[in-house]
Amino acid sequence: MARTAREDAIHGGDLAAFVGTMQSGPRDREELILPALREAILEGILPPGARLRQEDLAAVFATSRIPVREALRALEYEGLASSEPHRGYTVTSLDASDIEEIYELRILLESHAVQLLIPLLTDGDIDELGALYDSMAEATGPDEQLARREDFYRSLYAVTARPRLLEVIGRLRQEVARPLRWKLARHTPSHHEVFWQAVKDGDADKAAAELAAHYRRISALLRRLIRSDGLMRADVATSRGDESETGLG
Repeated sequence: MARTAREDAIHGGDLAAFVGTMQSGPRDREELILPALREAILEGILPPGARLRQEDLAAVFATSRIPVREALRALEYEGLASSEPHRGYTVTSLDASDIEEIYELRILLESHAVQLLIPLLTDGDIDELGALYDSMAEATGPDEQLARREDFYRSLYAVTARPRLLEVIGRLRQEVARPLRWKLARHTPSHHEVFWQAVKDGDADKAAAELAAHYRRISALLRRLIRSDGLMRADVATSRGDESETGLG
């Protein structure tokens, strides 16, 4: 099957070509900088350790350095880029300790969110979340699965009406979005079914326990993959494989 222009750009590691595939209509190129750079990092076009030179990026987007600098600051806040004095920005790398810490925090915060939201759920909430869950379950391909899963969990946690809690959870989920795209990071999606059933049943303890157990399994899997010889060097290659059965979250 012939590849699309987007797939060719991803496999070729061509940022300029990739940016071109993301343009639609009269969208302002400055508005495109942050989502395009974020996606380029997640797709491995900009691999861990890559320098993010403002002048080069400004040329790619045909803009001044100012919106590029703002986008890089946002990526740093999201944990996808880091800055050093006199060196500028680089794409971050996650080691096994980073993965472990992120998932420990996710267990604490998302379990807390589950305990808060379940007593607040209305029949309307269940119906809306059920539609999102069905969409997530029907998704094909790793990118679509990840996108729909984020839609489901973002909407679920929004029931708490705790914007700061949602912001921190969202940032932690974003930080591990890249390793979750590794082709080797495969996992059965049965967790989401068990978790959602517990939510519908109003069983906050079971839902939180399932979530925590699932995240511990994911953390162990990713840390094992990271520690495997050559895995970090193969980060980009393993993120560009064919469709997987990933159920990680």
